[in-house]
Amino acid sequence: MNRRKVDVVLSAILITVSLIILTNDNLVEGGMETELGSMFVPRVIAICILLFSGTIGIQSLLKMHKKEKLALIEHIDTTGFGGVALYFSIFILYWLAVPHVGFIVATPFTIFSIAYLLGGRSWIPIIIISIVTPIVIFYGCSQYLRVFLPTWSLS
Repeated sequence: MNRRKVDVVLSAILITVSLIILTNDNLVEGGMETELGSMFVPRVIAICILLFSGTIGIQSLLKMHKKEKLALIEHIDTTGFGGVALYFSIFILYWLAVPHVGFIVATPFTIFSIAYLLGGRSWIPIIIISIVTPIVIFYGCSQYLRVFLPTWSLS
């Protein structure tokens, strides 16, 4: 399977959904109202998705337009689902662990595991990102957005 075509299709879908989130004010009923409005966080996330998916889609389109030969990593192996099962297992374990051990404890292990499975071998940056990212997200959510993520509850 050609990863470039998959990238273009998924980018188009994500861009469309992001534009719907950005332009439709009727997507939220209730929810937590902040000083910034209840659609602030979804719109910030939609902008990030729009930017990231746009860059991936444009890169793939440019390579397809130039008719560059596919690299080995641009072929998607569809014969085995072992990797997909492993990713689902990690996310299910994460989903089950977060209510008990908390966001800050469970998330670094998940980030590290996914980075390792994706082929990351620069251990120091992976460890730093795995620890710093959950801490920044946890305190950013609790202090600025008033969204309280799960904490340790093994008492």
